[in-house]
Formats: sequence, structure tokens, C-alpha cells
Amino acid sequence: MALNESVAREVAAADVPTTSHSSSRRAGCLIVVCGKPCAGKTSIALELKRRIESTLEHEVVLVDERTVNAGGPTQTRDEAYANATKEKMTRGALRSEVDRVLHAIGPCVILDSMNAIKGFRYELWCAARAASSRYCVVYVESGDERCHELNRARRANASEDGYSDDIVQDLCNRFEHPIAGNRWDSPLFTFRPTDSEAHREDVFDAIRAHVRGDAARTTPSARALVPNKATQNAPLSETNWRHEMDRATQDIVDAILSAQQMNGGCFCSTHNFGEGLPTLRCSRLLTIAELRRRKRDFLQLASKSLKTTRESVQRLFITELQRRADDHAY
Repeated sequence: MALNESVAREVAAADVPTTSHSSSRRAGCLIVVCGKPCAGKTSIALELKRRIESTLEHEVVLVDERTVNAGGPTQTRDEAYANATKEKMTRGALRSEVDRVLHAIGPCVILDSMNAIKGFRYELWCAARAASSRYCVVYVESGDERCHELNRARRANASEDGYSDDIVQDLCNRFEHPIAGNRWDSPLFTFRPTDSEAHREDVFDAIRAHVRGDAARTTPSARALVPNKATQNAPLSETNWRHEMDRATQDIVDAILSAQQMNGGCFCSTHNFGEGLPTLRCSRLLTIAELRRRKRDFLQLASKSLKTTRESVQRLFITELQRRADDHAY
């Protein structure tokens, strides 16, 4: 069975750089919302999403811990940030989801998370640059005491999931404040609890102006970022790229089979493949025969047109497996 048409188009265009934006679609933009835990980031993100969708008629995708099942129905917030390993996995899942939906002429992506580490914000800036997208940081400022107070109120609400006091304090202590002078923190828009309503409206207006690229209302950083060698992965070698594509997809197959074997031969609801790659969600056991068939179908078309990076090949293959799972087409 051949790949579906949408994946075929994506495969065929994977190695063609975007040089101009279509006049019929909005330019992409990544909005990184950052702040200490329970600072009120989600309220700002939801309000920003509502305003952009209603006034700019721009598609908006909100990415947060629940989107990647961190702090969602099967995992509490404490579990998502319980230790360095869990926190790294959460950041990797968020980054993978951003990479999946962010495009030069795609939607406006709002990443609603703490984004507390400046190195992670730099990675996101590089992702926006590689996608030729606009980028900005929205900082929701709050003191430690207010974070603890809002967290206790959240825990008291049975419908919301809060952090333990120790984790809140640890996350507050390790939060690295954004600095407007840093490329990966610029342009920087800040919301404070003491802001007047008029000032908040001005900040929202400035963010919307940045999203639509209104140079009269924003700084030159409102322009879309341009990819360079530092933000692009080296393409596969001409001499062995077919072999590399086979190995890249086989690594995904091996990871799925290994996870199912470790789960006692039962299916796994989620498969994580590391930073930079999307998570695969499925509701049934994937057999060796099925995975080999999907791999063969994918390579049959991809090998004719796709000359890109190993990570891009794996991302496209996982995306195809997810589409098949969603369509119950295995």
C-alpha cells in the first residue's frame, strides 16, 4: 500500500527550502511563554490564543504538557518534573511537538510551559530559525510566594493538578529569567501582576503586531528568522543515503518492538524515541510483519525523492505510522 497523499507531498518537498511565503497563508510564528510554576502562564496563553484567532484570523496551535501527556490524564505534574530525567523527557516531548507543527507558512504555535532553562529557549529559537518562522518570548513574571499561593489553590481544586511544595520551590530556584538582550529571548514581552489593564492591552497588541509582522509596531526582530548552517542539519551523504534511510527507519522499528517486548509482549500506548522526534501513540500491538510492511512502503516512495537528514527521515516515518494508527489502517 502506498503512502497517503499528504505524506507523499511532505516527502517530496522535504529537501526543498522555503524561500518565500505564500500570499494566501499567514507566516508561522513561535511564541514561547515562560515563567515560574503556577505564575498564570496558561491564562495568558489562552487569552493570547483567543485574541490572535479572533482578530488576525490566524490558525493557532497551543502546545503544553497535557498535549504531550506530561501532567495529563496518565501522569501528574509532579511526575513530569520529579527528577532531572523526567524533566528532560518532558522538555524533549514539548520540543518534538513544536518541531512537528511549526512551519514557515504554518500556524502560530504557542508553547505554554515553564521553559525555564535558557539553553532550552535557545533550542526553540534555533527551531524557529530553521523553520524560517517568527519568534518571541512572553514572560509571565511572578514571585515565589505568589507561585506557592496559586499552587495551593490549584491543589485544593479537585479538577486541577498541582505540584508538591518541594517541587515548586525547586523549579522556582532554578528558573533562569529571560534577558531581552539575548537573541533567544528577543523580542521579549512581559506581564506582571501589578500591570494595569491598559498596559496589558498594550502588550497584547504588541504581540499581535509581531505575529502579523507589522514592522511599524515592532522592532526589526518581527521579521521571520532565516536559517543558516548553525541551525540546519547536514544532509545525508550521496554515496550511502539509501542505506542511512533504511537504518534510520529500522531503528524506529527496533525501538517499538523492544518496548513491546519489555512490556510483556503487550502493546504500549506511547512510544518515545528521544529528543527531536515525535511520540507515537497507538492502541494495539504492532507486529513485526506490519512494521516491516510500513517501512517498505515508506522507503519505496521516500527513496525516490527524499534527500534530507536522518532525523527528518525518522520524523516522517513516525508521522506516517501515527497516521495509520489514527486511521486504524494497520
